[in-house]
Amino acid sequence: METGIKVQDVMGKGIVTAGPNDTVKKACEAMAKHDLSGLTIVDKGKLAGMLTQGDLIKLIADGKDASRVRVKEIMGRKLLSIDPFADISKAARMMVDNKVKRLPVLRNGKLIGVITQTDIVRISPSVYDLIFEKAHTEGGAVLEEAVGLSGECEECGNYFESLRSVNGTLVCEECYEEIEEQV
Repeated sequence: METGIKVQDVMGKGIVTAGPNDTVKKACEAMAKHDLSGLTIVDKGKLAGMLTQGDLIKLIADGKDASRVRVKEIMGRKLLSIDPFADISKAARMMVDNKVKRLPVLRNGKLIGVITQTDIVRISPSVYDLIFEKAHTEGGAVLEEAVGLSGECEECGNYFESLRSVNGTLVCEECYEEIEEQV
């Protein structure tokens, strides 16, 4: 599902980076200063990896000292990136498929920005829902676990205190079970 919205139109352009030889403490200070949940790691002008909150949690759980550990020792090296002219639906698909929340944006091999799930949400929550729902449902129906919404079931028309969202449609438990049997 193409949205017509390009990555370059919504990506963050003020890139905060760290080097692989920086201490984790220094990287954390930059993350705190700029209210970021991750940093792009650049070495000699080239993308070298990503440092995420997950990496930091593992460091803490392992009892390591952030002022003594270098970023390169804990950073993720899986180097995913996206072109600035790609549709944001492609970015969302990559995020879902690879279980990441951010993608570096490269033009001719040069880092020009980072797109995050937050950037996509910022343009329109409904576009975000459509994109990520589509990313989850490609290849077959996905029954979602959104439980607790109240209102009218879009299948049978009756009012219920607890509805589920199935591929964007709010249904009661009984209709949900019928749909689940068909999948």
